[in-house]
Amino acid sequence: MLKMRGITGIVVNVALFLVIAALYAITAEPFAGAKPTIGSAVYMGTNTDAVALQWTLSYKAGSLDKILNTLESRNISSTFFISGEYVRRNPEQVRKIVSMGHEIGTLGDYPNSDGDIAWVEQDIITSIQSIKEICGITPRLYYSAARKQNVSDRAAKNLGITHVKCTIDLLCARDDAENIVLRARNAAGGNIILMQPTAQAGESLEELLLQFEEMKLEVVTTGELIGLYD
Repeated sequence: MLKMRGITGIVVNVALFLVIAALYAITAEPFAGAKPTIGSAVYMGTNTDAVALQWTLSYKAGSLDKILNTLESRNISSTFFISGEYVRRNPEQVRKIVSMGHEIGTLGDYPNSDGDIAWVEQDIITSIQSIKEICGITPRLYYSAARKQNVSDRAAKNLGITHVKCTIDLLCARDDAENIVLRARNAAGGNIILMQPTAQAGESLEELLLQFEEMKLEVVTTGELIGLYD
């Protein structure tokens, strides 16, 4: 009986050792040199000397021309996330954005709708096809807006595109120009800053750019900020 207990104890100890070793291997692996997974949401960039301005275009863009003129006057490129529906309705406007050297990402085809993984994947594919047909550009960035993040993460990973969110939302559709500028004072290097092409955004943009200049922060595209093209 004692011999049997001793054998049983050895077996248990060996089993525990193997379990611990397996757990160690699993938990240690990510720290041993893991790389960001395509599709996992990115909230910040690695360039601490810059910030990115990213804009969403899906329905109203009353101040877009003013915004584009301000960016052009300062020789600044931004990222515009555009829905497939928007690009089909406003092809010339989107071609103008592309011709001015701005980066194009996708919001999906109908960003105010959501669904399961198959639905989201097809929605993104349709939007990318529309953008490519009209602008000749295949977006490599996807902004999921209010969609369920875990589904968008998986969809982006399956499609081989980069899912980005934002560090700071300046709430350009809800607040006035003064508060938009005040909110941007909280920005720091590496931040992805979300904006909408509203009238108050257009009114605030020049001051925003001057403020970033005073903060010694270069304004770049989201792709540049996160090292997408490295």
